[in-house]
Amino acid sequence: MKVLLINPSFYDKSEFKNRYRDYLDWVKGGNLYVAPFEPPLGLAYLTAYLKQRGENVELIDMQGSMMDSVELAKRVEASNADLVGITSMTTTFPAAIKVARIVRAKLPHSQIVLGGVHPTLDPEGTLSFEEVDFVIRGEGEEAIAGLVKALKGQGSFEEVDGLCYRGAENVVIKDKAVILDADSLQTPDYGSFPAEEYIKHNEYLRGIRGISMLISRGCPYDCTFCAVHEVMGRKWRVKSPELLVNDIIELKEKYQLEGIWFKDSIFNINKKWIEEFCNLLIEKNVNISWQINTRVDLVDEEQIKLMKKAGLTQIDFGVESGSNRILERLHKNIKVDEIREKIKIAHKYVKVFGFFMIGIPGETEKDVLKTFELAKELNLDTSAWSIYSPLPGSLLYNELVNEGKVKKANFEFEAIHFTKAYEGISEIPAKRVKELYKEINEYFYT
Repeated sequence: MKVLLINPSFYDKSEFKNRYRDYLDWVKGGNLYVAPFEPPLGLAYLTAYLKQRGENVELIDMQGSMMDSVELAKRVEASNADLVGITSMTTTFPAAIKVARIVRAKLPHSQIVLGGVHPTLDPEGTLSFEEVDFVIRGEGEEAIAGLVKALKGQGSFEEVDGLCYRGAENVVIKDKAVILDADSLQTPDYGSFPAEEYIKHNEYLRGIRGISMLISRGCPYDCTFCAVHEVMGRKWRVKSPELLVNDIIELKEKYQLEGIWFKDSIFNINKKWIEEFCNLLIEKNVNISWQINTRVDLVDEEQIKLMKKAGLTQIDFGVESGSNRILERLHKNIKVDEIREKIKIAHKYVKVFGFFMIGIPGETEKDVLKTFELAKELNLDTSAWSIYSPLPGSLLYNELVNEGKVKKANFEFEAIHFTKAYEGISEIPAKRVKELYKEINEYFYT
């Protein structure tokens, strides 16, 4: 059986190049939203898992290959795949459905399964599209392997955790699949996508040959704008330090890397794990730079000292707002004074990057200005600014639906790119949110 996995792009080839060109200063300054460009690590995990079990699998990365729909149609037809898996975030859901329609037209005999964040959060809505045969909810490795076996006649759909489908009489929806042992997963297959394109991108932006890694799953926190715990659960699971260091050494040697960007939402939850990881990097003289994402309230000065000794060069913090009222609305459980204090500590040792957001439900222009002033005061090395987008599965999204400010049945997926403003979400008119967004980005990036 031939399995084809597809990573849709946020934008088509020409639009991406135009956005990249038009917002080059913003991109180089740190804005990660106007032209997103990150490797498809989720699909690379699936690829490795299936290959390890002897399956014939191919990954098409539309984003990394700068592929348009015409070229995709040719590649899909040439693959003659029996099962086609398409990943989808809420931001890429329209693109994922477009890809599914291309697959159905070129390979009418194939089965199509969608997975990722959005299908996990809205399996019924995803299955309402006739091009979609199956949805995998949650973590997909064991589920897609089970689906392949069932399609081969070696099992049944009913036995596969997280697999949703249209049954004879009703739509079968199962709870999301969660893999408890992170060490049971193979290293993502970086050779299955054009890794060098992502390395070149990092080299261009940061002057260093680097690529992303994703080594943990789950989140125990309650940020109201985020739905990650609805996708991967609240239990934080991470690869063992020894296996991770071995992976880093292998990637470094294979791609001549100088840096690793850990894209996990929170990297340093477990102090013992961090200590073991850092000590192994030092003992094995890995000599590679790395950066992490974390929360302000997890700053530990002694821990940062150790991480720096092991190669840490930058910490990315989810600051979000400079208004205590809005921070409380987001359930960040931090105060502005704590942000100032903890970022000052981190800045003593490494570069500091900040994520900020405007247009939050209930936010006034005064709140936005507080965020703007805080960002200037913090004197960060770089920052990324986004406009709040209501993500299905998040607490804020559910509140907005209940308040009638977002229509669940007619959700504007095309507006979910974190650079567009919804009318009626915050206390600021959408047009003014866009103006403020432009002013802030131009201040920091030009």
